[in-house]
Amino acid sequence: MLLAVDVGNTNLTIGLFSGDRLIRRWRVTTDLRRSAAWYARRLRCAPRPEAVIYGSVVPRLDAVVESAVRKAFGLKAAAVTPGSRLGLKLKVKTPAQVGADRILNALALKALRGRAAIAIDFGTATTFDCVDAKGDYIGGAILPGPNSAARALREFTAKLPLVKVRKPRSAVGKDTVRCIEAGLYYGYLGMIKEVLARTRREMGGRPAVVSTGGLAPLFLKDLPGVRHEPDLTLHGLRFAHEISHHR
Repeated sequence: MLLAVDVGNTNLTIGLFSGDRLIRRWRVTTDLRRSAAWYARRLRCAPRPEAVIYGSVVPRLDAVVESAVRKAFGLKAAAVTPGSRLGLKLKVKTPAQVGADRILNALALKALRGRAAIAIDFGTATTFDCVDAKGDYIGGAILPGPNSAARALREFTAKLPLVKVRKPRSAVGKDTVRCIEAGLYYGYLGMIKEVLARTRREMGGRPAVVSTGGLAPLFLKDLPGVRHEPDLTLHGLRFAHEISHHR
């Protein structure tokens, strides 16, 4: 049994694998105020894992997660970093700056698709990550996530409310809430389509496109040809574990 922990800015997404099969998945809210003991209680699961691996984009939580794993299971958690030996070449100017989530999505793309591919991860930030036909990571793009944009409107204006991101019936809103809904959904959809179109042109050929992340299903009907892989990052952690144990 392998426990995979994806430490994100909004949630820890946790998966329990039996071989290559994900048998359980759950989330824990990311909270920098919480102790290792608090996280340990939320990591505990049955069957008990034999190994734990994690990837984190929240450096302040790394030591907390490692301590929580020791408390919960008596195990040392393996961390995925840009320096991990995973057989994935990071063909970018500053490999050390590539987030663990992006490395894991690229690793999963390489293993699952076997050809040039693009991952769109709809998280707190939305990321595009590209793998070429050789299976090398060649970069991508980073955008604010839809929920981050919604919170920014509330935080940086005097009167605009916080609005849930949803697909409205019309792009022409008749009140403030509907106007924000229209702007968030269709504006964001336009950003995704434009970045995707330019990425495809620059990569050439016909790269596969995979989406993941909590808000991905909301946009899928308006993104033809995009395949949804809800557990892409968790599978990236599984592949990282397998690679590190078969070197």
